[in-house]
Amino acid sequence: MAEENITRFTTSNGIRIYRIPLRVFPSLWAYAHLVIAGDYLALVDVGSGQGSSDEQLRAGMAAIADEWDEAVSWADLNRIVITHAHIDHHGGLNMVRHLTDAPIAVHELDRRVLIKHDERLALTRFRLGVFLRRAGFDEAHRMRLLKMYSGGKHLFQSLPVQDVMRDGDLLDGLFRVIHVPGHCPGHVCLQLDNILLTADHVLPGVAIFLSPESLTASTGVDHFLQSLRKVAQVQGVELCLGGHDRPVQDVGAAIARIERTQQQRIQRIYEACAEPHSIASLTHKLYPSVGDYDELLAIQKVGAYLEYLDQRGMLEVANLEEVAEDERGVPRYRAV
Repeated sequence: MAEENITRFTTSNGIRIYRIPLRVFPSLWAYAHLVIAGDYLALVDVGSGQGSSDEQLRAGMAAIADEWDEAVSWADLNRIVITHAHIDHHGGLNMVRHLTDAPIAVHELDRRVLIKHDERLALTRFRLGVFLRRAGFDEAHRMRLLKMYSGGKHLFQSLPVQDVMRDGDLLDGLFRVIHVPGHCPGHVCLQLDNILLTADHVLPGVAIFLSPESLTASTGVDHFLQSLRKVAQVQGVELCLGGHDRPVQDVGAAIARIERTQQQRIQRIYEACAEPHSIASLTHKLYPSVGDYDELLAIQKVGAYLEYLDQRGMLEVANLEEVAEDERGVPRYRAV
């Protein structure tokens, strides 16, 4: 759980960054970051828009003005930046838009989620349904998982995006944009002097959610690993402020730990496929007690690691004849 107090960090050139803790889901805390550079104000991420998240964001802005003696208000905001289009980071936009006209910036690969949210939700839900069927879940189980996926996502209303970010951009002459696909297609890290805002890409823990590329392009294990190595090459970073959990002071060590854990998970999946498994049976074997939304996350993670191994010719479909003859056949993967 995140600490409940606002904290302040200052970059090497005097830019102030305030971390505002938000309970984005009942069991998950996240951070919005208010960046102050002279008269320039930017809000990086806005919470989920669910539960107490909106109220905490408004209270956080007020506290920065009242308790930290900063001349900030919603009307003074110059920019809203969304690090990636997952609901716990962008869901609060509908509330925020009623308070400020500040232009919204998001990476070009995540823009469609914000401007055509219903369309993207419907298409992703369809692809997820196909994925779950091929994974080996019966119809009742599949429908229950799809209902959980939709969850509170339908509450978000599409809205215009004024600016798109691309890798290497210097947004507003301040934020160095580093595109890091894997966890999300348009995920970005933002460098401010010696501080890197890493959102969900580099965190002190290693439980990063990854889904297969077959569900969403520019996600998956391979993209994530490449993006980790990319951030490891960024010069001058002394502190990482993620979208969850505590700050990371040694980005190189954190990335090495995350990559090592990813390789261990890949090996674990490979060894588990000594006997043929569908995605469903392998998920049950590796995560026998997982339930509710965590089950859906586990299924997608297993699918992502199997996809990574399959792309590299390390697996074969043990029941190929069955799958070839029946489009509804469930592939069972075996290590080779």
